[in-house]
Amino acid sequence: MQQPDTTLPATRDSAAPAKKTRRLSKKLIAAIDALADGKAKTQTEAAALVGIARETLTRALQRPDVQEELRVRVERQIKGKTLVRAAGKLDRLIDAQSENVAFRATELALGLNGFQPPQRGAVVNASVNVGWVVDLRSDETKPGVMQGCTIIDVESVEGDHGQ
Repeated sequence: MQQPDTTLPATRDSAAPAKKTRRLSKKLIAAIDALADGKAKTQTEAAALVGIARETLTRALQRPDVQEELRVRVERQIKGKTLVRAAGKLDRLIDAQSENVAFRATELALGLNGFQPPQRGAVVNASVNVGWVVDLRSDETKPGVMQGCTIIDVESVEGDHGQ
């Protein structure tokens, strides 16, 4: 005997289609490129350059899909030409007349390639006791128990108070 099918149909919420992403128009892509490349300094200039209204571009730039496209284009721009130009400038600075500039450029270039100078500053080990231990026991016959210390027995000098 077969068991009846007791599964429930999918609810309306789980069957909802995923949000559609709008395709970006050629003019919008051209405006994004103009902003990313620096051909247009403002949104107004970018809109005028590609022939769309400034308001249209402003509204489009508020959409997450357009913001992501702009971010990707800017990142690509930085990784492309800008990175090559920066490397060339750094290379020229390494050969600069000023020893300070040449040193800083060399230090930066080495640092970018994983070579770091030793860290400056004092390293303090917290498990080490630093300083003096003064034994103020009244009974000199009982030995003091001091772990990790070297006891130096010093005879007192009567009458010699900082003279």
